[in-house]
Amino acid sequence: MATSPPILPSEALRLAADRLASARRSFERGERGLRQLRRSRIPFINSLRNTGLTYVQARAKYDRCLDEQQRLHQQTTHALSYAERLYGTLCAQINLDEQKKAA
Repeated sequence: MATSPPILPSEALRLAADRLASARRSFERGERGLRQLRRSRIPFINSLRNTGLTYVQARAKYDRCLDEQQRLHQQTTHALSYAERLYGTLCAQINLDEQKKAA
């Protein structure tokens, strides 16, 4: 079984930075989406009522949609936190390695 060559620290840092940037974009999209969903509560419920649902059914459907979006956003928040920690760890490790080389 062949093993892949180790990743250079600079390449690992670039990959971590890309992951962090992607996680930030996803987090920001989620924030905007949740704000928009909350602002559009009444029109959302009314549009569901136009499909024949009662107010209670439409409100329950909106609430489930909001809960699901909040759950997904929580996952994105965790992914962002992990990406920030990973990037910070790699930066600290590279700085430590550079300090050892300089000494």
